[in-house]
Amino acid sequence: MYVCDWSITSAVVGEFAERLPGHKETDWRVSWLPDRLLTRTQAIAAIELVELLYDTGRPADAGVQARVAAAAAELGIRPIDVAATLSARRDRP
Repeated sequence: MYVCDWSITSAVVGEFAERLPGHKETDWRVSWLPDRLLTRTQAIAAIELVELLYDTGRPADAGVQARVAAAAAELGIRPIDVAATLSARRDRP
């Protein structure tokens, strides 16, 4: 994950976050949650969450599951709802 003052990108997935110009410094938008304004911390959690769920090379051990749960909790979303949202995005042409 690459984090700077205006954007958060990933080398693992195509999802991203960007700070909204003309908004408060704390207003971020994440590509897979376009209808929500997030804080920078939440935006980082959102991209980490996508990386954890998309990276099939990662073992699905208790440590990874705990990180998924913590990142989802930071966003106020259940991990199953995250998986459903991401699955729907992936299935689009």
